[in-house]
Amino acid sequence: MDFSEYQAVFLDLDGTVYHEEQPLPGALELAAALVADGQKFACLSNSTSSPLRIMDRLYHMGIDIGPDHIYTAAAAAADYVVDYYKPILEEVVPQSRPALFNLATESFGDMLEGLVDWVEEPVEACDAVVAGTLVSMYATEERLRIALQLLRNGADLVGICADRVYPSPRGIEFGAGAVCALLAYAANRRPTFCGKPEPVFFHKLCQRLEVDPTQCILIGDNLEADIVGAKAVGMKTILTLTGVSRRGDLASIPATMQPDVIVESLTELLHKPYEVNPETAD
Repeated sequence: MDFSEYQAVFLDLDGTVYHEEQPLPGALELAAALVADGQKFACLSNSTSSPLRIMDRLYHMGIDIGPDHIYTAAAAAADYVVDYYKPILEEVVPQSRPALFNLATESFGDMLEGLVDWVEEPVEACDAVVAGTLVSMYATEERLRIALQLLRNGADLVGICADRVYPSPRGIEFGAGAVCALLAYAANRRPTFCGKPEPVFFHKLCQRLEVDPTQCILIGDNLEADIVGAKAVGMKTILTLTGVSRRGDLASIPATMQPDVIVESLTELLHKPYEVNPETAD
């Protein structure tokens, strides 16, 4: 498929490029083709990890992609808290920085080092609690109690993503969305989410790459998180059937949110001359 007419190509990762620790059919070849063509692109994930950590994971699968071509929900959350809170605070005190409580991950903290002030005690002033999954050194029982107190004292609740669950080698884990639901109910706060399918994720991504979302195309396996999320900001989309969604799931999606193309795997995009047509789903 010729992607040259698009300002950028976005590739979902889990279920599209890889499954667990194995590349999916066509993933290596498509990534290599995008690099060789000089096409602007990014790989996307609702991960609570930083792009650097995802880069390492991809490298061990034989996929050599730099962090500038990777965007995660954690990176979107980092962009959001700086872009949202810093201008508000600087109207009162110039050069001030957002005060955050990290209930997410170490790599989330790394991305914001030097850009925010970290809160550690429940009596401190706090702009927002940023929550990820429970599988983190930052999501201890004691830190959950501190987060609850900060929220009850007026801090905002920011979720890395709204995922209810996610798969791991241990089985199904509580997602960041489930952790936020617990905190939101206990503190009577409404969370703001930064991962797919939220518009903020796609807008922050496009701002980073200096592209117009209506001139981009996304390839993903999840109708809700990938296809509907991208369609909502005006992107063209391709659904690959190597992950979450199946053809039968299309019946529950409005006509305006249907994928423009459906493929069995990324391999088809390398060998078949597809034309994206918004009037058809296949």
